Amino acid sequence: MTGNRSAQEDPGLGVSPRLADSPQPGEPVPLVQPGEAAARPGGAPAPRSHREPRKRGADRGPLTPRRLAGAGRGVVLHVALTVLCAGPLAVERQVAYLVPLALAVLLPRTFGRAGPRQAVAVGLDDHRGVRLPRLVQFACEAAGCYVYLAVGEVGTRLLGGASTGAGWPVWVAAGAGALAASIATLALGRLGDTGRVARPGRRRLVCGLAGVPIAALLAVRAAEHHHAVVLGLWTGVSLLMLLVAVLTLVRGQYSWQHPERVDHVDLADTLAPRHRFSLIVPARDEPILGRTLTQVLAGDYPADLLELVVMVSHDEVDRPTRQIAEQIAARHPNVRVVAPRGSRRSKPLSLEDARRYCTGDLIGVVDAESLIAEGLLSYVNTLALRQSDVGIFQGGVQLMNVRAPAAEPTADVHDDPTATVGDGAARPVLRRLDTDTSWWRARNCLEYYIWFMSRLRFQAQARFIPLGGNTVFIRRDVLDALDGWDVSCLTEDCDLGVRASVAGIRTTVFYHPDLTTREETPESLTKLVVQRTRWMMGFMQVLFKGDWRLLPGTRQRLMAAEMLTMPFFQATAGVLLPVSLVLTWFLAAPTGLVIVFCLPLGATVMTVWSEQAAFREFAEAYDLDITWWDSTRLVFSAPLYQLVLSVAAVRATLRLLRGHVDWEKTSHSGAHHGAGAGRVPAGAAS
Repeated sequence: MTGNRSAQEDPGLGVSPRLADSPQPGEPVPLVQPGEAAARPGGAPAPRSHREPRKRGADRGPLTPRRLAGAGRGVVLHVALTVLCAGPLAVERQVAYLVPLALAVLLPRTFGRAGPRQAVAVGLDDHRGVRLPRLVQFACEAAGCYVYLAVGEVGTRLLGGASTGAGWPVWVAAGAGALAASIATLALGRLGDTGRVARPGRRRLVCGLAGVPIAALLAVRAAEHHHAVVLGLWTGVSLLMLLVAVLTLVRGQYSWQHPERVDHVDLADTLAPRHRFSLIVPARDEPILGRTLTQVLAGDYPADLLELVVMVSHDEVDRPTRQIAEQIAARHPNVRVVAPRGSRRSKPLSLEDARRYCTGDLIGVVDAESLIAEGLLSYVNTLALRQSDVGIFQGGVQLMNVRAPAAEPTADVHDDPTATVGDGAARPVLRRLDTDTSWWRARNCLEYYIWFMSRLRFQAQARFIPLGGNTVFIRRDVLDALDGWDVSCLTEDCDLGVRASVAGIRTTVFYHPDLTTREETPESLTKLVVQRTRWMMGFMQVLFKGDWRLLPGTRQRLMAAEMLTMPFFQATAGVLLPVSLVLTWFLAAPTGLVIVFCLPLGATVMTVWSEQAAFREFAEAYDLDITWWDSTRLVFSAPLYQLVLSVAAVRATLRLLRGHVDWEKTSHSGAHHGAGAGRVPAGAAS
């Protein structure tokens, strides 16, 4: 049975007898405990899990002429890069080989070091190819480096001690080293599991020792040329920051580059309702659930083509929320309340538990605090009828409260006998900085506007899209083919989007102020950090899970790697940019490198100013009353907001390393209710 099917029918597991039949609308239904085994209906074999790891060391096939030709091309590439470093780039001969060595470890297929591709799922090819573990591969490349150094030393002696330049000793030594590394890789690949998996501890020790001489060589050379090393490293960091800033700017402006991308939604184009919707509403301690359900049920879509599956918990914490759902279900026969037992609850677990109760051909996800637009379901129905080749429809989600709610009067410190004088001075200030400030809320709202209005549409066009976790509608057969949601992932939406992209499933993204789902910013700055921590941990989980490596195109895989590694970049970006400015003034460097150090700042300034136009359009589209102070605060808050994201990224990394992957819930108060009139000015509708 696949790992994410946590709730299935099995009378032998102590499930209520009525579970075998369709649950009655409005009744809470106890499910199987998460993680328990369950029988598959009809005794059919379980499909291959999308989380099953790739088997390394499987049969690598014969050494065909194609594989040998690939290895030959890798040797030529290796020699060319070594000669380039030792010649025109004037890198020391002993160090010149290390650049292609690192690239060969990172890109084994490019250098002919990987085996043939193999199928890992039905209809999908493993574009990574079969390869050795990274550590074993590094040991093979290190062996080639030692051959290069030995042959190069012999050639140097024959030339009377010359140690620089790209003469014939470098050509011969590089060829010998690359050939030795390629032969070692192919030979170990032919041994299979017997030669590689036995005694893994000893294998790691031997491979680790193989890299000690190289590490010592690098340490000695770095100490001798420490100033050049610092300049080189920081030039690389600056270029990386520039690349990320430029990509963020260009992709964020995707929807505004052509007029047809702006006005892409035709509200007048509607077809008669035909699709049946099943909307999953996961809720956990949500006092505003009643307003959300009432608003969804008051929409214009026929009630007989709409069902709501409300997921609550069968415990005391969720009793008030469960009672609200049951009261509404008692008045509406198309509302079904499901209350699994057990304390381990999360959104992905609730979605997967709810999936088998859904009867519609389009399954949607609506958060418990969301306010969906009245005509949203009718528009999605039209899209689904007109675009039969599209499997997923992603609508826009928009945060609305650009300012903090009115501050409530706080109790006097003297009324609390346990409070100290220090508490009285610090608590109001800390509370105001945490909950009553608005500088980050406006930027959070703008972030959502650019993401759903432009960035997600670019990702859909590029055929790699991390889906949003709200206002997403999936055809039932597509969701079943993808094996549902991964209950172990903190960003089940991103994971589902990655697997859909790998499977070649098309996604349509649409954004219009009259069709957006409205939400609120987190209650406090602390809650924002908690929310972003969970998101970044989920992105790291998807990165390490590795499904993105099965994407068919190199461009898609590079884009996926860039997006999924962004938490690591954000963990340091808040510090790298100011450090880059300091080094610009105090580090002795050529004028050209100083300009390179300043380039990321220039791209960041361009991004901040372009955000002003988007912020004005956002305010006009939703008829929000913003002032010059809101725009000014948006500019000066950019570095502080980046610092907050850096804190969240560091926290996410530490929690993931410690194994703390529990679900940290974001509470809601309904601050977005009544915010914005939703007026759509000419040219702003998109």
